[in-house]
Amino acid sequence: MSALGDVLGRTADASVPPIRRPKVVTVAEVFGPMTVSASRDGITDTFDEALKVLRSIQRAHHLVTERPLRLVTRKGLPAALPFLLSSGEVFAKPSVQIFMANVGENDANHLRGPDLNQDQQRALSRAFNDYSPNIFAAFSDMRREANLAYRRGENLSTIILAGAAAEALLVEVMLLMMWEEDLSCADVARVLDTKDTVTKKVTSQFSGRLGGQWNLDRPGPVRDWRINLADLRNAAVHGGQTPDDEEIQTAFKALSELERHLGDRLVANMRRYPATTQIFLGPKGLGRRGKADAFWAAVKADETYLPPEPGRYFRRWNQEVDRIRAKRLIGNAENAEILVISYPNGVHRWFVQDNDSGLAAQIPEPALEPRLAQQVAKVKAQPAIMPVSTLVRGATLALTRTLNWLPIGEVNPAHPYRRWQVCLIPPLPIEAEDEDA
Repeated sequence: MSALGDVLGRTADASVPPIRRPKVVTVAEVFGPMTVSASRDGITDTFDEALKVLRSIQRAHHLVTERPLRLVTRKGLPAALPFLLSSGEVFAKPSVQIFMANVGENDANHLRGPDLNQDQQRALSRAFNDYSPNIFAAFSDMRREANLAYRRGENLSTIILAGAAAEALLVEVMLLMMWEEDLSCADVARVLDTKDTVTKKVTSQFSGRLGGQWNLDRPGPVRDWRINLADLRNAAVHGGQTPDDEEIQTAFKALSELERHLGDRLVANMRRYPATTQIFLGPKGLGRRGKADAFWAAVKADETYLPPEPGRYFRRWNQEVDRIRAKRLIGNAENAEILVISYPNGVHRWFVQDNDSGLAAQIPEPALEPRLAQQVAKVKAQPAIMPVSTLVRGATLALTRTLNWLPIGEVNPAHPYRRWQVCLIPPLPIEAEDEDA
């Protein structure tokens, strides 16, 4: 950074420390007796014990210097390492051998992934267009980061991320079901604002909706999640306890079983939660359970309305819940967009829409330049089969009264957010009703 400042003729910022690249590489040589284990070979156990010693030294180094060293782990080392093996006798000549520290895991991200078949390509396109950013982005991102952290040997980060991924998954499915039930966003916000833990929300919100086993103390996927993942995550967050590889693998298995359990329970309740089932499982999840045909047969038999873009609707609904929780109750008309909405009954109304707050409000017809007024008149003259909103740029807004702000989805037909269709057509003015009579 200082060199760049010199080149551009500026004075370097003295408060920014220069980047110091390491001039030396620290090489650690560890001697120790070879341990014998019934479950693994002695060399592997001895090597792991040596790494524990090195990590202890690194932790001590960090306490003294506060330098953020990356702790040495097997997964962060080359696949093959030389080592000396000696009998320990005085004149014994040690033999040089090769220890396979890890094979394949470090190179997994650098290899080309499998080609996508046509079904996978269609699923990718559907996910991008409807769910982007993906509904389960928090769950997916944290699970991915947990796997990457594990490959780097960062078990503490791994268990925290995996635990957070499970919580994100449960909360997202819970919200999807509430959206499908058409619960008010205010009621949902109150549920989320309670001080109950995620584990308590699971027992209170899932069992009544999906049935099945949700008791945290009875054998099954939910108890396995609590013991093998949630408890380990809490121990890591609150006590700094780092799980070993076996515990991490068990935690990942618990996460997968929890995801499968959610899918199984949704399939069992797909007639009650068809949209949630469709979003969560998709064609692949339904097909894997042999329920794809049964799902669409149930949708047809029940004449179920499925939103054309359920992922987009749900995200908007979720944003409305977030708005209520953040107590954003008043919009800003100064930087808001101006819309005119035309209805099938011939009514036209004007609104301001503040996308930052997620709110809109009805306004009197603004002052329009002659040319713009002609364009708006043409829009109004078009017959509207459904409510249609048109963005009007260049209108002058002069407000003389307090606005009544409402969620955008309650006024703008181009911004649907509820699970079920809502009629946004206002009644005719009294004068128009008298003329019709």
